[in-house]
Amino acid sequence: MRIVFLAVDDEFAGAMQEDLYREHPEWVVGSVLSEHSIFKKNLFQAALFIIRTSGLVFFLEMFRMKILRKLAGGSQKTSPQALAAKHHVPVFISRNINDADSLAQLKSWQPDLVISTNFSHYIGRKARMVAKYGTWNLHKALLPEYRGMAPSFHALREEKNQVGVTMHVVEKGFDTGDILTQKAMPVRTVDTVYSLNCRASADGGRMMATFLKNLDLENFTASPQPDGDWKNYTYPTSREVRQFKSLGLKF
Repeated sequence: MRIVFLAVDDEFAGAMQEDLYREHPEWVVGSVLSEHSIFKKNLFQAALFIIRTSGLVFFLEMFRMKILRKLAGGSQKTSPQALAAKHHVPVFISRNINDADSLAQLKSWQPDLVISTNFSHYIGRKARMVAKYGTWNLHKALLPEYRGMAPSFHALREEKNQVGVTMHVVEKGFDTGDILTQKAMPVRTVDTVYSLNCRASADGGRMMATFLKNLDLENFTASPQPDGDWKNYTYPTSREVRQFKSLGLKF
């Protein structure tokens, strides 16, 4: 099996990849890392977008969760870039997974599967079709619930008692593709956005590694997501952040 990972270089994506690297590093033939944490936006543009969309409180919490923790070095040993370096897997930095350079690099690896783990780009049709058996995504929610952005934040805000992780086929749209495997996960009273993201990433990584070990690429099935008017979530509004804080919840 030949797998290419797509990821943002953060601890959540690393947790998703770690079990497969540990058990079958020979399967991973390439790692694509996003140049930016928000698609088509540099750091300044991304910061301005978050502040305008979600407010200063959300921006500062995301900065603390993602940037300060990374600078502190606690998550660097298991980042996608560190895992790739440890296992001598080539890394490609992509500004846009759909551009000519990125497509050429994907094709050069001749993957059986491309798997997105916390990736920030919209994956267009040409990129989705590179791998022999398609492109899959590991999403930190129990699809079809919480499609889109910030599923842990929204699940806590809506006081859900159960969330989960899902591996699904990447199709047009966001998190709409057929489900390959998923696992439910209880929400604890002590959970924060960070702890829920950590648990979902680790559980998702274990689920993915087990699924791939038992997979017959020539004979597998995926189940369509249930019909219904399922909401697509995006970055929270300032009002939603205030509601989150008013419930005594923490990032």
